[in-house]
Amino acid sequence: MIPDPDPIQNEVRRKRRARRLPPDAACVLCGESDPAVLRMESVPRSTLKLLQVHHPLGEANDQEVEAVLCCNCHAKATAAQQDVGALPAGRAPTCLERLVLAMRSLAAFFRQLADSFQRWADQVLAVVRSLDEHLPTWRSLPGIA
Repeated sequence: MIPDPDPIQNEVRRKRRARRLPPDAACVLCGESDPAVLRMESVPRSTLKLLQVHHPLGEANDQEVEAVLCCNCHAKATAAQQDVGALPAGRAPTCLERLVLAMRSLAAFFRQLADSFQRWADQVLAVVRSLDEHLPTWRSLPGIA
């Protein structure tokens, strides 16, 4: 027997998941914010951690600077840190070496952030062009100028 959907249980599940996340939970790079797919890594029993804490300066360089990323963007950001040699290996770095590592790491993160900004700008421009095509008077609406 196939059970009927239970809208009340579905809503309870959605609300429970949303309560576990901060009100503005989203990946800072791709913008994913749907509570149906996001889980914080601090949630007990969570096997799927779609929001993770990334250390843009490198965790070994500065543990306090953090950005919340989805697991895909976090993997890309960590790989970018490794690509530029921003993660210390071997002996403990001096304070000056940590500064070099932190700057390399942050530069890699800024490149990823810049790519996100470019993608968002392209998406907004597509909306503007669509409005121009389908609703040519939209520019005269209050609050647009």
